[in-house]
Amino acid sequence: MTDPIDSAPIDVALLTGGGDKPYAFGLATALMPAGVHLDLIAGDELDLPEFRDTPAVDFLNLRGDQRPDVHTLKKVLRVLAYYLRLIRYAFSSRPAVFHILWNNKFEFFDRTLLMLYYKLLGKKTVLTVHNVNAGIRDSNDSWLNRLTLRIQYRLADHIFVHTEKMKSELAEGFGVVRSVTVIPFGINNSVPTTSLTPAEAKQQFGINARERTILFFGNIAPYKGLEYLVAAFQLLLSRDGEYRLMIVGKPRGPAAYWSGIEQMLRDIDPARMLQKIEFVPDEDTELYFKAADVLVLPYTPRSSRAECCFWATASGCP
Repeated sequence: MTDPIDSAPIDVALLTGGGDKPYAFGLATALMPAGVHLDLIAGDELDLPEFRDTPAVDFLNLRGDQRPDVHTLKKVLRVLAYYLRLIRYAFSSRPAVFHILWNNKFEFFDRTLLMLYYKLLGKKTVLTVHNVNAGIRDSNDSWLNRLTLRIQYRLADHIFVHTEKMKSELAEGFGVVRSVTVIPFGINNSVPTTSLTPAEAKQQFGINARERTILFFGNIAPYKGLEYLVAAFQLLLSRDGEYRLMIVGKPRGPAAYWSGIEQMLRDIDPARMLQKIEFVPDEDTELYFKAADVLVLPYTPRSSRAECCFWATASGCP
């Protein structure tokens, strides 16, 4: 058998959608030494030293700056500019394989017309499916959502999912039974790991050695089930006051959901709480995980993403 590293490199365009640094970083850095030459289609978030001056990677910053603190018109214009760059790139690109890690802003367009465009150009499309049907999870499913998902799944030459359950959902919900590979959710290797000890991390938050700390980390949305953790924590405190709950993440989805969580939190002693209700950059992630004694991600049954091991294993949760 020929060693893939000694063979001619395979040219692959990795379409990241411009976000999800942990996933894109892990996938790209795994493909680079495996005889794959990448056109990494991304934005400022992935403009990293690992992808600069690297023979195995052509970093193409088609997305640019994605800061949310700009006016609506600028957001619209930069999204349209990105689509124009992407369409132009696809027309003249060398890679015959397009690995779609995430769709872009206009998902219905990405799932249908953009997929057809890639096919007309003769590209082989590989699709990573993170959620088989996020509409069910988010309670906003529709016939149009299901139709466009079905079209994209049928047009893709190969699909990657993270669990056997997701593979079954593709077959049962969309009739996709061939060319599906299960690859468990990867470890987050994009976050820094230092010599910081759990005791030092706790000290930075003013948590004493007797307190046991529970961490919720990530986007705050209905499918994450944070309300169940808060209710359980209230019960736990009624039995033992030596616990601390850390809620770290940015609210997403219906505003009423986070408002309801805030109402529940008002019934908890503020001394037992630590909240960081905003996006936390990678360089700060380690601090929260090392300060925690346990990570709790109380996903609801509708959620199909297997993130728990991804975060807990990668970030040194005790």
